[in-house]
This record gives sequence, structure tokens and C-alpha cells, in this order.
Amino acid sequence: MSPKVLAGLGVPPSETEGFRVFRGKGCQLCNQTGYKGRIGLYEVMPISDDLKELILSRGSHFDIKKRAIGRGMKTLRMSGITKIAEGVTTIEEILRTTIDDRQ
Repeated sequence: MSPKVLAGLGVPPSETEGFRVFRGKGCQLCNQTGYKGRIGLYEVMPISDDLKELILSRGSHFDIKKRAIGRGMKTLRMSGITKIAEGVTTIEEILRTTIDDRQ
């Protein structure tokens, strides 16, 4: 997979070298989809005191998200990129189920 395509997905440039991408083959058990069962993507935002203050002071969605990511939150797309790197899912599935969350 080219670094340009990976960057378009949201993979940080520092992680594109050696980034492996997998594709499901499909079989009778998975109805030729390449997927067996389901895997969850999670976006969990722990609320720190400074993040709580930003929310209560009606900070913008962008500012809240930026601060949460700065405090370690992974967005759904980021979670998906991790799952792609682990070989658990495909780029196509992450593009289908998440939005581009880069601002």
C-alpha cells in the first residue's frame, strides 16, 4: 500500500513505512466476505478536569476533540487503523464504517 493512500486514510506519516495491509479471502463459512464474526471499534473519552471545564464552558466540538486526542483518546478511525495494522480488518471496512476525523 502506498504511503499516499495510507496518509489519506489517516495513518501518521511516521507509521507508513512497513505498514502491512491485509485483505480477506472469503470462504463458504463467511459467505465470501473475508469476515468471521464482528470486531468492535471503540472511541472512549476519559474526562479529565481540564476537559470537563472545556465542556462546561461550551467549548467547540473541535476544541474538545483536539484536547481529548491530546490526552490520549483514539477516535473510531484511529481505532480502525490499529485494527488494520493488526490484520483484524481491512481498509475498505474502516472506510465504510468510519469518517475521516482529521481537521
